[in-house]
Amino acid sequence: MTTIRFIRRLRTDNRGSTIIEFAMLAPIIFGLMLGVLQVGLQMHASNAVRSIVTESARYTMVEYQKDNDITTEQIESRMLALAVNPPYGLSIDNVTVQVSQVASGITGTRRYNMRMTYVPQGVLGVLGIGSPTIVVNRPVYVS
Repeated sequence: MTTIRFIRRLRTDNRGSTIIEFAMLAPIIFGLMLGVLQVGLQMHASNAVRSIVTESARYTMVEYQKDNDITTEQIESRMLALAVNPPYGLSIDNVTVQVSQVASGITGTRRYNMRMTYVPQGVLGVLGIGSPTIVVNRPVYVS
């Protein structure tokens, strides 16, 4: 008789249901939270890279307006300095900067192609998901 009473009592006992439900939903909840964090980091990095390239283009144009003949190496070092210092603070190991001077096709002008590549830090590496690479290209014409 004791066994039958024990089985009846187990059928109506709900005390452990909360922990079981949490154990089933916890991986999904934590995965969603990490995904939101990864998207936020990606958006921050994308905005930072775009701003760095824009500021470097502005710097190049202003220097040429002041009759300063700057080199592609100076523009690259300016871009790297902007990237690794506040307010952007990107990881220097994940940043690639390329500035090249190409024929502009317009008499009396120079064209610079600015390219910045960045791979942001990822929080989903634990799940085997890497961060997408951010690439920003921008042409700058100066005369």
